[in-house]
Formats: sequence, C-alpha cells, structure tokens
Amino acid sequence: MKNIILILAFAILVPNLASARRIGGLFGKSENIKEIIDLKAKGPNGEDIYLAYKTSGYYFFMGAYMSDEGYVLGIRGKSSYYPLNKNQIITYQESGLLPKPLPEYKIPFTDWLWGFALWILLLVLAVIWFFPNRGTPFEKGCKFYFGKNVPVDYMKAYGYFKKSANEEFAPAQYNLGIMYLKGQGVEKNVQKAISYFMLASDQEYVNAQVQLGNLYFNGEEEPKNLDRALSFYKSACKNGSQDACKMVDHIMGLSQG
Repeated sequence: MKNIILILAFAILVPNLASARRIGGLFGKSENIKEIIDLKAKGPNGEDIYLAYKTSGYYFFMGAYMSDEGYVLGIRGKSSYYPLNKNQIITYQESGLLPKPLPEYKIPFTDWLWGFALWILLLVLAVIWFFPNRGTPFEKGCKFYFGKNVPVDYMKAYGYFKKSANEEFAPAQYNLGIMYLKGQGVEKNVQKAISYFMLASDQEYVNAQVQLGNLYFNGEEEPKNLDRALSFYKSACKNGSQDACKMVDHIMGLSQG
C-alpha cells in the first residue's frame, strides 16, 4: 500500500512540476491576469488596455494558496497591469473609461483546484495512508490464511472465506473446502469439503475440479472411484489444467490395460 501511495504522489507531482515551471518556478508567488472585456481607452503610456481580474497563487512545488485580487487594467501584449482600487474604479466609471456597473466575473473551479492542489494532494494521500482499502472478504481471508503481514489465523480466515462463499465466489468456496479437508480452523469434515469443492466446480473452478479428481482417484479420504475421478479430471483438463489432462490419459490407460 505504501508503494502505491508513493507511485500516486509521483504521478500527480510530475505534471504539476512541469506546470509550475511554465508559470515561473516551483516556489514563490505567481500572478495571473484574465481578460473580461476590451476597453477603447488607452493607458497612461498610450497602451491598449482591457478590464481584467487578477489572481495570485503561492507555490511549493504545487499550488499552496490562491486569492482573488479583484479588478485590474491589463496591458495588451504584456503580462503587466495597472491595479485598481475602489476610488479609481468610481473615477474611471464617471469618466466613461469603465462601464457601470462592472461586468461580473467568475474564477473557474479548476483554477481553485490548481491553486490549492498541494493541500488536496496531501489530503488524498493522508486518507489513503490512514484509511487504506481493506479489501474484499476473500482478500481478508487470504491475508489471515497465509499470514500476509499478520499472524496466521485460520478462524478469522474461515469467517472471511465463509462470507465470500455465501456470495458464490468460487475461490472462497474452494478455500473452505481445503480448510474442512485439512481441519484448519474448523473440525475436519470431508463431506463438507466435498460439498464446497462441488460448488466451486459447478462454476468451472479448475482447482476444485482437480481436487475432486484427486480425492476420488487416491481413495484416502473418500472411497476410490475412477469413473468420478475421470469425470472431474476431464472437466479440469478442459479448463486448462495440464496435470488433469495427464491424469485423464493415465486413467484411460488403466482402463484399457
């Protein structure tokens, strides 16, 4: 899980590093001017100007903070601007330089997301780190059955496999069969083992078909029955088990001999 978190952080960080370089670096402040309407008047130095709004962003690899700085007069063809305060806006409106009322603007939601991307990323990583996906009941069962990062606990594994088997998940049905066959976390019961193997076999689960073939071929836990063994081995062979195919040939050879 920790590796997944690191990969996720890297995957998100790299494109944001590139974006940060394009707007002036990985650290510090960045100002963005977005045009609202064009203005017919000229600036103090005869420049073409337009009414715009300005946002300021602060970066630490990614956007750490963004603020709405309000209206400004952008200079056409340049990244610079003339700031506007309330008194200036009133004066320019009275002189006809600016429209009255001023047109409203709305900062895109994606800009806000980018402006606070660092905190969003940290929040997502924190959620993943402290509240990881706990997995399906089958995955939890395997965790305790095989002792993956936890002590082996057959009782807990049985409970999770049972829940998954009730949802007709063939691998869980097969694992319950193994546990009943070996007496792991439950009292050994060959008939219950066979019933679970049969449920998985009915779903074409090849491991269960091989296991049933073995039970009837070996004749140790269940009376030897070559016809039944052959039937299950044929099904497993059809589903891709090379060992089952060999057993089919073996049993056929016995019957011919």
